[in-house]
Amino acid sequence: MKYREYSVEDFVKDDYFQKWVLDSDRMTANFWTNWLSQNPDKKEEIQRAREAVRLLAGDEDQLTKADFDAMWQHIVENRNTAEKEMLNSPGRYTKNARKIFIRIAAAILGLIALSSGLYISGIFDTGENNPKEYLNAITLQLNDGTIKVIDEDAHGTITTGGGQVQAFQESKTLIYDDNEQSNKERILEFNELTVPYGKTFQVKFSDGSYALLNAGSKLRYPVSFLEGHDRNVFLDGEAYFNVAKDSLRTFTVVTDHMNTEVYGTTFNVSSYKNENNTFTVLLEGSVGVYQPNNPEGGNPVKIIPGQRAIFEKGNIGVEQVNVHKYTAWTMGELNFMDDRFEQIVKELERHFDVEIVNRYEGLNDKRFTGTFTTESIEQILKVCQAHTPFSFEKTDNVITIQKKSSK
Repeated sequence: MKYREYSVEDFVKDDYFQKWVLDSDRMTANFWTNWLSQNPDKKEEIQRAREAVRLLAGDEDQLTKADFDAMWQHIVENRNTAEKEMLNSPGRYTKNARKIFIRIAAAILGLIALSSGLYISGIFDTGENNPKEYLNAITLQLNDGTIKVIDEDAHGTITTGGGQVQAFQESKTLIYDDNEQSNKERILEFNELTVPYGKTFQVKFSDGSYALLNAGSKLRYPVSFLEGHDRNVFLDGEAYFNVAKDSLRTFTVVTDHMNTEVYGTTFNVSSYKNENNTFTVLLEGSVGVYQPNNPEGGNPVKIIPGQRAIFEKGNIGVEQVNVHKYTAWTMGELNFMDDRFEQIVKELERHFDVEIVNRYEGLNDKRFTGTFTTESIEQILKVCQAHTPFSFEKTDNVITIQKKSSK
């Protein structure tokens, strides 16, 4: 596994590690928490790397005096070691000495940042510092930190800055070919696909499994599923999965509140970070669901086709459902079955890439049923008006809903 072989310096330079330390979200935190639980022997290195990243970033408020003193002692010890190595190897630097000086330089830069209050960007640029460039675009963040804007009509090869092939694109599908990795060092590398509101996009993984991402979703996954490693992907949003059978390696969809573990099956997972609504709906096969970082993960809750496992109030419940309701989006449909208007609003926002401001609070608990395919958002709201009167107006990309005046 890639991170198993990392040194402190490698962690410091890794963009996804930096994101965890400096600008973490729940998906990133879940990944590193799970990784640490599987690699407890790396805890000390991780702690040292976190301290170094904070120093380089000038994050003095998050460092205690004890942290600072420990880092300074580490610098002094490494400086002495480096000096000894240079004396024993006159005229040249040893490989280890060079590494040590890199570490010392990083720490010294951190001290400068602390004293001047400056933020040293450099290696911490993950491509998220210029969000306008990627606004409303499908993006793919590669293992080396490169961010590619995906044109839905394009065909071709996607490569890293160094020319390494990552995937092939055929219009609205990314395809990962395990053969591309066959002659390379087998390390676990990740890509992260982000799909904005108003769009969907599909990924075919190296093992033949695939995932269709719904609007407003993000998926982090290995470029190649390696032998001896479980097939883990990390989801924020909603995706429809069809998983290739593999009796030796489980396929697990990791979300903030509930993980879904399978060997080969078809299912839908929804877990938007900005919504308190996490569930898995099973179409074919069998899956087990469990809460992340829970010792009961070895004994997951099993569900069968036609059932939905839902995380609510700290617990996982199971219920029988109409599967089509939860997979209609994969066919471009909006399917509402006795749904609260508050939830419908969220789906409309994602599907049409609009912002809906509802100033009629009494409307939130009203329930609606209907299926829509080619209708505009205005047409859908007019259908809802026939059920419960209200007014709305659209200005640019914002729709404002008001209680209808009695006058």
